[in-house]
Amino acid sequence: MGTLNSDKAWKLYGKKNPYYGVLAHDEFLDKNLSEENLNQFFETGFSDVEHLFEMLHKNFGDSYKPKTAIDFGCGTGRLVIPLAKRIDKVVGLDISEQMLTEAKKNAEKFGLKNISFYLSDNNLSEISDQKFDLIHSYIVLQHINIKRGEKLIQSMINLLNPNGVGVLQMTYYSNKTKIEKIINFFRYRIPLFNNVLNLFRGKPFDLPLMQMNAYNMNNVLFILQKAGITHTQVIFTNHGGYYGLTLLFQK
Repeated sequence: MGTLNSDKAWKLYGKKNPYYGVLAHDEFLDKNLSEENLNQFFETGFSDVEHLFEMLHKNFGDSYKPKTAIDFGCGTGRLVIPLAKRIDKVVGLDISEQMLTEAKKNAEKFGLKNISFYLSDNNLSEISDQKFDLIHSYIVLQHINIKRGEKLIQSMINLLNPNGVGVLQMTYYSNKTKIEKIINFFRYRIPLFNNVLNLFRGKPFDLPLMQMNAYNMNNVLFILQKAGITHTQVIFTNHGGYYGLTLLFQK
């Protein structure tokens, strides 16, 4: 699965069902979007950022306050908006222009002018001349091809200020049954199989396939150590049988 290109899927999500692409719950499909559901969508973001700062304060003290931050894979702004409520300057990165357009609209709705949005590439070249106090990515890297994801992790670390902090979440193991794994194999390899499965599951026929990739943590830890990271904290996560972790570290 990790060898497949995920860009096409995310650009399709940007055009249709962008909120579901960020948070895969039925209430966030285009056909179900309402003001109440959109409010719920952003409430989950504020809750996740509150939890993020609880982790940061626990490890770096209550006075810890980054002035600049990246949210990688910002999508429609679910996390970048609450981050911008706490941080002076925030950058949102995404591979989909349509996602970024929607995120900009949402930032305007919240009255936020301290967010900049950029298209992402492997080298984060749009912001390669900038440095940040915090790099952050949550439920994003597992949807990206492994080799590319590893390169992106390296690129993000390169943009950290001295003593800057990284909070990166990814998956490393799937606890799916053998039948589920066989179905996923067919979804990736047989044309239209995923579309038919979408209909069977009550989803839109053209809903793109969302990759779920497991990272080799030996490789990821080597990237951190090679970049001069001397220690990291591991916080385990579990999203529906996809076991993962959040790496919390300081440069």
